[in-house]
Amino acid sequence: MLQDLPVEVIQQIIGHLSTASSIVNLSLTNRKIHAIISADDYACFRTFVQKAFPSIKTPPIWRDSARALTTRSRAWDRRAFIARECHPPPDKADPPHHSPHPTVGYHPVIDSYEIWPGSTWFSRKEVLAWGAAGRLRVRILQNGVATWGSFQVPDDHRQELDILDVKLLQPHQHDSKAGESIVLRRANEELIKVETGPRLDVFTKKSRYIIPQDMTCIDISRNANPMLAACGGDSIHLYPVHSLERNVRPMDRVIVQSSYSVRNRKRCVTFLSDTTLAVGVQFLQGRNRAPINVYDISPTGLSATPLQESISFADSRHPVIGRHSANVIVSLDNWGTSTRRSGQLFLSGWTDGIVRLHDTRVPTTAVTEYVDFVDDGQILSLLPIGHERFLAGSHQNGCLKIFDLRMAGARPYSYLDARSADARRSSRSTRTTSRPGSTTPNSQNRRDINIFITPTVNYGERLWQPLARRPARRSNRYRGSVYSLSSPSPSSPTVYAGIENHVLRLDFVSTDDYRTGTPGLVDPSLGLYDQTNHVLNLSCYERPREGHESTDAVLLRKQLNLTSGGRKDSAIDPHVGTSLRAEVEPGWDERWSLETFERNRGRNLDWGATRAVAG
Repeated sequence: MLQDLPVEVIQQIIGHLSTASSIVNLSLTNRKIHAIISADDYACFRTFVQKAFPSIKTPPIWRDSARALTTRSRAWDRRAFIARECHPPPDKADPPHHSPHPTVGYHPVIDSYEIWPGSTWFSRKEVLAWGAAGRLRVRILQNGVATWGSFQVPDDHRQELDILDVKLLQPHQHDSKAGESIVLRRANEELIKVETGPRLDVFTKKSRYIIPQDMTCIDISRNANPMLAACGGDSIHLYPVHSLERNVRPMDRVIVQSSYSVRNRKRCVTFLSDTTLAVGVQFLQGRNRAPINVYDISPTGLSATPLQESISFADSRHPVIGRHSANVIVSLDNWGTSTRRSGQLFLSGWTDGIVRLHDTRVPTTAVTEYVDFVDDGQILSLLPIGHERFLAGSHQNGCLKIFDLRMAGARPYSYLDARSADARRSSRSTRTTSRPGSTTPNSQNRRDINIFITPTVNYGERLWQPLARRPARRSNRYRGSVYSLSSPSPSSPTVYAGIENHVLRLDFVSTDDYRTGTPGLVDPSLGLYDQTNHVLNLSCYERPREGHESTDAVLLRKQLNLTSGGRKDSAIDPHVGTSLRAEVEPGWDERWSLETFERNRGRNLDWGATRAVAG
């Protein structure tokens, strides 16, 4: 009998189970096995989490981590998310009808993190900060309660006071136990550190950094004693983030030895690790393509010449003629990889619309290129989710692109493995009846998607105003850039996207998980059941695969309205009939509706109502 086996053997069996539901079902067989599985706060789920999600760093709350990651993985696979605006309550200093009208909208810069001070997943603390014109917005979300604060300066609606960079220091990086520590850079070349009170009711300017002229970009290292790197002109300055001096001078200043014959500037800078710094160069003249330089940081300071120069475009599979450079560089976390040194892998987003994966061990060329054959807009923002996937923000059409970093067939976990045998047989029987252009959920040729972050915006809106619930006469869909992306952690279901004048929140949750309300499936701190929070309906399409551009259909899908579900009095378009959503398309969330030439299809429809009629 199974229960007669030694505890070590049962633990070995548990370690070979491929799904969390298998472990749960095994625990229901008898009391002894349940006691083994529940021992040490369900520590037996640790092996499953680390095998199924090897590149996602999680707190040691293993059962809750398994539930959260498997639920999110299912939502990612079903392209399921709920989009809302992240907007603070009005500031008391703003008269309701006299807010200034901007001539040009501001570009939000966002940073966030989360920690788990308690013993459960839902006890986590999330901190979010972004620059809204010249005003710093901060929100702390803990135990489902949101606390807001704003750091304001006089005339913070003026463009010369716009915040261009926001860097949140994590708890291990500062000594302010009660509040938050934030570094921000303004358009008037002011670089300061601000600390908040515990309730975000007090903001204190702690330090001012003496910066180089024409400063273009900054970054902060992620270690316990963080350094700040600021690039300007032909120099790179390194500062201690924490200093006893009010005016902080650089601890190292290096004049970069340039071999370029044309005018150039530093476009972006990123700490790949505590000892390496990547700087993206932008040429301002000529037709050549600018490199990314990687510098060494040693105990004696920053190297004046780069260790290596990437990238050579001679080997590019998608050469684009013209002057191009990297707009953004992000480091890939070293968690769960076989490399011994951190910072060896990083992504870069370029003005030619291509995202490139670099390995510092192969310095002269990119390891892989990620190309969108439909939208060729510049890449302005990048957000990696472990080593599983990454998001890229385009400079046009509000396009948010999702790419899978993993090779085909190299996914250690799929939610399809956790379904019953009857459900798997039902899925196989629907393969031949799925709509043209659709992909089955277990297809090896599954395609990634582009999401249109295109809410309705009113022209001439005042600063710091939320998106309008009802479009005005002068309104249209947003068609601009996705300027910034942030997620509190690689295990978080939430992604924040900054568009002109607004910050949107995308929670990757399947609609049927939201509908069931099963405890543990949907984090209550996400606030998805708050009926006063307006849910946006966005669109998406699958990108053609490389080599299949002429055969892969590009079909637009739109989200149906989200309600609490199943209300028969909800609005239904009479021209559509009652059988619109009687079947759920395999591989897609229930809110997605295929857009066809039948123009009434999917218009003003309610997901909850169509489910009730179909049932």
